[in-house]
Amino acid sequence: MNIKVRENRRHLRAPLILKVDYRNVDQFYTTYAENMSIGGMFLCTPSPLAQGTVVFLEFLLPDSTSKIRTKAEVVWTRKRPVSHKKKRGMGVRFMDIAQKDRQKIHDLVTRLRG
Repeated sequence: MNIKVRENRRHLRAPLILKVDYRNVDQFYTTYAENMSIGGMFLCTPSPLAQGTVVFLEFLLPDSTSKIRTKAEVVWTRKRPVSHKKKRGMGVRFMDIAQKDRQKIHDLVTRLRG
């Protein structure tokens, strides 16, 4: 029997491991995303930034040759790992992502969720 679990999110997310560079006003970081949707991503980090912090993201999707650059807002944080599958980190929401980049993400998420 195939049971689908409904996600309590506005946009469907797909699991993936993706290197992400991000910065705020005075710091530069490199980490990885653990999942992504057209609305945002989860960034694994031992030191999540405060909710409401605006960051600038830069990442390269698999099979792509141009980096996606966008502004994002930290919308939630997990300061302690819940399990090996739920690591410390922060959920970020894309703020002004280009439509062509949003389409690339949509296509990737659709393919990964296949």
